[in-house]
Amino acid sequence: MSVMILDAGNSIIKAKIARRERGEIAFPHAIKHLTDAEYTSILARSGASGPPQDYLRINGQPYAVGTSAEPVACQSS
Repeated sequence: MSVMILDAGNSIIKAKIARRERGEIAFPHAIKHLTDAEYTSILARSGASGPPQDYLRINGQPYAVGTSAEPVACQSS
């Protein structure tokens, strides 16, 4: 039996499995509701290729997910 520790606070999920080489993982779980104007602006900048994967509509409402949904001060780009 393995022991797993999970931390889902703030905007990053972190998990560690005891006694396992490379047993750590971390990934963003942020989601942010966008206005239609923000989403339209993102579509205009992305051109014919369409919006990046982090920008989508759910039940007709625009959202940013993952690192794109994190506050600008936290992003590396």
